[in-house]
Amino acid sequence: MYKLLLALLCCYVLSVANAFGQDLKTSIAGNKELDSLRKKEEQGRDSVVFTSKYVRYTTRKLTKDSIQTVPIDTTLTGIQNFSPIAQPRNPTVGTGLVGLAATPLLFTPIKTIGFDAGFHSLDAYKFTHDDTKFYRARSPFTSLSYISAGDNVQLLKIIHSQNIKPNWNFGANFNRIGANGFYAHQRGDDLNGVLFTWYQTKNKRYNIWVDAVFNTLKAQENGSILKDTIIFTLQGDNLVTKEAEPTRFRTARQLYRDNSLMIRQSYFVGRIDSTLNSTTQNILPTNKITHTFVYNNSSYNFKKEEEDIYNVLPTPKASLTFTNDSTHVKHIQNEFIYSFFLRGKQSSFIKNELKVDAGVKHDFYNFQQQILQQDRSVYYNRSFSAQNTTLLGTLGYRFSNKVDVNLNVQQIFQGLNAGDYLYEATSNFMLSDKTGKIIMSAYTQNKSPEEIYNRYFGNHYDWDKRSDISRTKTTNFTFAYLNQFLKLDASASYYLISNYLYFTASSTIAKAIVPTQYGSEISLLQIKVGKQLDKGSFHATAYGVYQKTDAKSILRTPEIYVFASVYKDQTFFKALKTQIGFDLFYNDTYLAKSYSPAASQFYNGDDVTFSSKPVIDAWIKAGLRRANIFAKYQYVNQGLFSKGYYTVNRYPMPDRLLTLGLTWNFYD
Repeated sequence: MYKLLLALLCCYVLSVANAFGQDLKTSIAGNKELDSLRKKEEQGRDSVVFTSKYVRYTTRKLTKDSIQTVPIDTTLTGIQNFSPIAQPRNPTVGTGLVGLAATPLLFTPIKTIGFDAGFHSLDAYKFTHDDTKFYRARSPFTSLSYISAGDNVQLLKIIHSQNIKPNWNFGANFNRIGANGFYAHQRGDDLNGVLFTWYQTKNKRYNIWVDAVFNTLKAQENGSILKDTIIFTLQGDNLVTKEAEPTRFRTARQLYRDNSLMIRQSYFVGRIDSTLNSTTQNILPTNKITHTFVYNNSSYNFKKEEEDIYNVLPTPKASLTFTNDSTHVKHIQNEFIYSFFLRGKQSSFIKNELKVDAGVKHDFYNFQQQILQQDRSVYYNRSFSAQNTTLLGTLGYRFSNKVDVNLNVQQIFQGLNAGDYLYEATSNFMLSDKTGKIIMSAYTQNKSPEEIYNRYFGNHYDWDKRSDISRTKTTNFTFAYLNQFLKLDASASYYLISNYLYFTASSTIAKAIVPTQYGSEISLLQIKVGKQLDKGSFHATAYGVYQKTDAKSILRTPEIYVFASVYKDQTFFKALKTQIGFDLFYNDTYLAKSYSPAASQFYNGDDVTFSSKPVIDAWIKAGLRRANIFAKYQYVNQGLFSKGYYTVNRYPMPDRLLTLGLTWNFYD
């Protein structure tokens, strides 16, 4: 860590020296005796100073209908919220540390259909094709981010991108999370690597995006500490450090690997239009053909090399002292879409535009589940291959730049999950810049059970529910209001869920979990409100969620969640931008989930309700030209309202912690 900080400091000193040298050259250039040709050369070289405005990017989502690029974000906003499991609008509960198993705190349905292996406890740390940014950079762009809280938490993020030619870009991402935590055998170790390229012909008709994503996610499983109910109470038998507290496991761990390649191509036929405003650039086709190829190789492994002396898990089947359960999924996807756009000739904004998408998607899966013994022999093996063919369709009409209506259809009509569907409708009404925007949406989803609910066989678990469970159907209606002038966003969503699937503690086998399907319908109302207040140099951001359901014991989610951020900004020497403030997180009491290490699944276990107190983080941020830094004291109020807290049964959350972070962007 210190070597990296020293390297960053050296880079800063060299950049300052270089800036001083450039200023010196400028002074010399004013000398009348200087050769005129050299003067002209030097002045021409310094005439363009590359900044963030010369770097733009697009994503898979932004290229669905057109080629839309947006500028990179170099502001101080939200840089203190670096953890993927501690995002203010997407809070989670987990087993105690970044890098370990986590699941959403609020009700968050998965809007996908088709085959799914069902392992999602480490999804927060996984990089996907939807996360990849494809850049357009007039000069080489590099971003370095390093965040450290000593040995407890360290994060490193590196981005590099540069144009090989004006219409061809290449780049790479590297992310690393290393967190040892406060207790023994609590390390999260995640690595993400991405290679990407974007090529566009000079006439802008043909585009190809290629990215290769590599994920290696390692999470140690300690089964929680033995003193899981008294660790925050002063006791005579508490050890000097929490790292010395005994845990239930010393060797157990999860290892997830997810490697994927995407090749996406599009070709525009006919007239091409374009739009431009202060933040986005659009290239709009009238006819488009798109093909997407994806190859994905995923594996999920739980390994343990010790006897379960504290009875965390059910009695093992293959071995008392060794567990090696693995699941492998290979997935090949081909998607073809033809898009047709009918609009008037180019004007200052798009109006009376009809959009039609028609396509088909084919998915092939190879699934394998094994129990391996210590000598690498196979104790159990199950494998099968399956495929799905999905009809894709979109119908949209844009009356003007203020009103549009869109319908989206996904229907699996052949294959393993035939009968799955997702139908969605969205309508946008822009009233005015000051009055705001209304968004109304609805969807209905019919989704097959994830494979882990159907059939699972491991050293500690064995169930076959293929004939007992059926598809889950979800219907949603959402009304949202956005007002950028008032800095306000609000939404109200209603969900009606039939045949909800979840895990619960077994009533017949001690320490076991089993898939369960709720026989009645579940209703849930979810209201979200966000607001920004500004008064001079003082600012306050608030976000609140209210949830009301008739199945609180099943969904196990709080009724109220609140996030607030209060800060003051100040600029020194006309260049050093600073902010100082605090963040507050709070949710009311609710039945907590439990966690099963062997299956890596959260489940409804004992009816445990933990006390709920606010958690406060204090921070200071500063930005100078290309660098942003912050210092954050997490859980600064520990000991004031409580000595600690839980979000999942038996797993204490981290203590107060000082974290330092630096982000430095280079544009040449």
